Formats: sequence, structure tokens, C-alpha cells
Amino acid sequence: MKNNGNIMMGIMVLIVIVIVAVTTLSLGCAENGNITGDVNDTGNGIGDDTEYVYRTAAVEEVDVRILESFPVQVHVTARGYLPDGCTVVNSNATSVQREGNTFNVYLETVRPREAMCTEALVPFEQNIPLDVYGLERGTYTVNVNGVEETFELTTDNVLPE
Repeated sequence: MKNNGNIMMGIMVLIVIVIVAVTTLSLGCAENGNITGDVNDTGNGIGDDTEYVYRTAAVEEVDVRILESFPVQVHVTARGYLPDGCTVVNSNATSVQREGNTFNVYLETVRPREAMCTEALVPFEQNIPLDVYGLERGTYTVNVNGVEETFELTTDNVLPE
């Protein structure tokens, strides 16, 4: 009968250890606050009262694609890295401004201020359409956070009337 008491005590200790482990892991995941989408994405598990850190995205490469259509459409693909596993590109803050023949594109990152994150670089790729309708033929420059690439329109980008 004494063996049954020891077995029951061992089972109870094991159950307590499992409960503590599951609770600890659950709390750690809830505090982590990893974002997998946009900041305003309702599925990210972060409340509206979370403070965020905003920074300029580290862009390493810019590709310009001219789509085979008329009027011509131009898309820019920016590639770079994020500093940790909690940081995402804030697509809500992406801005494109044209000054003459230069398109200035600004990409911003965002992360929860107090989040515990993996300390590993995470690659990203962001696609940005440019409004090129009505532009005259010529060479244009795209500047994404300091990384530049050029493209050429061989004809005026206007539908004939």
C-alpha cells in the first residue's frame, strides 16, 4: 500500500510540473508579441495600448519591373533585412513622392517596444507600385531609402484619345 502512495505522489508532482511548464510557455508567448502582418492587422494579438518603435527599413536591393501593358505599369521590389523576429515592414506608412524624374519611396519598420524577440536578421521583400500614368518618355530614378535604380519609358505613357 505504501508503494501506491509514492506512485500517487509522483504522479501529482509530475502533473504540477507539466502545469507550471505549460503556464510559463503560454505567458512567454503572450508577452513576446510577434507581429506577422501589418500593425493594424487585427490578428496580431497586440492590443491598441502597445507602444511601438518605428525605424527606417534597411534596404539592400531595388528591382524595377515594367509590366507589358499599355498604359505601362511599373512596380518596384525592395529587398532588405529586419533586425529581429518582431519587426515588420509597416506597409501603412509606405510613401511614394515624385519630384521631377525621381520617385522617392520611404519604407518604415515597426515593432512592439517591450517585445522579447529573436536576435536574428530576417529578410523582407516589399512590392510598391508606382503611378506612372501620364509620364512622358524618358529615364526615371527610383530611390528607396537611399538605394537607387533607374528605368526608362520608351514612349509617352498616355492612352491615345
